[in-house]
Amino acid sequence: MGHPPSMSSRYSYWLWCLLLGLLLPEARAAAPVQIGVLAFEGEERALARWRPLAEYLTEEIPGRQFRIVPLTHEGFRNRIRKRQLDFVLTNPAHYVGLEVAFGVTRIATLRNRHGKSALTRFGAVIFTRSDSPITTLEALRAKRLAAVNGEAFGGFLLARRRLRAAGIDPLHAMRPLWLGFPQREIVLAVLAGRAEAGTVRTGVIEQMIEAGEVRRDQLRILGERQPPGFPLRLSTELYPEWPMARLPHTDPELARQVTLRLLQMPRDSAVAQATRTAGWTIPLDYQKLHEILRQFQLPPYQPRPATLGDLWRDHGGLFAALFGTLLLMLATAAYVLRMHRALRHSHRALMEHRDQLEERVEERTRALLASNEALRQDIQARMRQEEALQGGCECLQGIHALIVRDDLACEQRLQSILDHLANSFGARQLVFSRLYQGEPQPCGASPPQHGSIPMLWPEQAQRAIESGETVSASFSGERGRLEYLACPVVRQGRTVALLELSAPEEPGEQTRPDLHSELGMRILHLVAQWLAYEDEARCQEAARAAAAKRLAGLTPRESEVLLEVARGAPNKVIARHLGISIKTVELHRSNLMRKLERNNVAELTRLAIQAGLLKE
Repeated sequence: MGHPPSMSSRYSYWLWCLLLGLLLPEARAAAPVQIGVLAFEGEERALARWRPLAEYLTEEIPGRQFRIVPLTHEGFRNRIRKRQLDFVLTNPAHYVGLEVAFGVTRIATLRNRHGKSALTRFGAVIFTRSDSPITTLEALRAKRLAAVNGEAFGGFLLARRRLRAAGIDPLHAMRPLWLGFPQREIVLAVLAGRAEAGTVRTGVIEQMIEAGEVRRDQLRILGERQPPGFPLRLSTELYPEWPMARLPHTDPELARQVTLRLLQMPRDSAVAQATRTAGWTIPLDYQKLHEILRQFQLPPYQPRPATLGDLWRDHGGLFAALFGTLLLMLATAAYVLRMHRALRHSHRALMEHRDQLEERVEERTRALLASNEALRQDIQARMRQEEALQGGCECLQGIHALIVRDDLACEQRLQSILDHLANSFGARQLVFSRLYQGEPQPCGASPPQHGSIPMLWPEQAQRAIESGETVSASFSGERGRLEYLACPVVRQGRTVALLELSAPEEPGEQTRPDLHSELGMRILHLVAQWLAYEDEARCQEAARAAAAKRLAGLTPRESEVLLEVARGAPNKVIARHLGISIKTVELHRSNLMRKLERNNVAELTRLAIQAGLLKE
């Protein structure tokens, strides 16, 4: 058998019960008091502004810790449904919605600070630029109105009610421009000309004037009112400021203490200045806000759509009769359609079978014809390609035969190649030009021409020279339309030569390569490059012969001095290499300048290179 509990065990049991009884109330009191705040400018700004209020209430009400919870409209509804809020601080229109939906009760109204004034009511101001021709509310019809959004109480609804009283509904007779928060952007938008007028909450314009963002003479207030004791510019009626409200489940004693502390808050206290307020006052009457929301059918007074249950309850008999008649008509129509389909089914099947056979025969015929046509075109295209390739090969073979002939002088070889190229492409005219100091100088043509050779089309030739790309065009000649082609020779990024030719647009012999084909372009560019190299070699040979002729009149010693000077040796080194004095070297240099008609060492060096005495 077990032993009965001792006296010390009983005392311990009752001692623990007493301690738990004392600690449980403290545990309940330690739960933080949640104050939901509408964060219309973001959570960070809401916390920064209203955290001092929570600290003030925590300090003033012993045993209670208050916490600010920034929320959106949807966040308020979710938290209230879960009983996670004790108090709410929000704008008047939102409070009205919570009052209807959840039964919240206001306990105090905010006193807004403006300079030395403490304001418990606010309104809206409708304004335009001072230089605008708009001077009355009626003149705003069809104009653009800048506002926060369609449900903003101070940022639109108050102005909408004022304008409707003047015979204008902004949503239908004006063009709204929604800019959201902050409301200072609305004022700046009107001044910038993005809207003809705007509406903001009272106090916004005065704050911007005080901050130096706008001047008072830049704005004109429309429909201005001046109620006694209200220092701000105003266009509408006045309505209560933000309320502090409690939830139905909030402890009444806690609500009483919070109300008392709010009403006792000094106007110029540190917490009032930190929250940019002037304290709190007794709750005002918010009935006028219900009227505005009901007038515009906004939550919580939006019209409820009729349900099917409502329609059945009101017109059930009529619906039943109509439904029965409809069923009878549908059954009759279904029977008639079924019989009709049965009669047409066999005929339709036969017709479809016949049509399918005819379509198949036509499709097979079309496919065979298309295949034959495609085959014929492919054969013709291949034949044309072979003929063009044969013509290109013959053109290149002929040019090669002219290149390797040693019995032709440079001028004869150039003329023969141009004639052969013109004959191969069926060209009426062909001109080859080299570029000297950026200007084309024709040096050969087919058919040959006596005297100066003109360019075929100077404007198009200049385009080809500047762009370095082939240019093609067409123009009217004496014997019909002609195709024009300019092929530049580009070396080291600059054009050094140009080949021009013109040929009839009408196709000639099929064995000739096409001007615009890839083969034709390659042949023309290849021949143009060779002609450029041939002309450059011919010019160099002529320059070398002319330079050698100039040097023929020099003495052997002068030739030696010229070679040393061209190599860049100074007079002292030249004198040591040749075993003569520096004065003699200077004399020879002077004679070289005079005999060769050169002004400096660079020109002597260039002449020596041209004569072949020195390589570049």
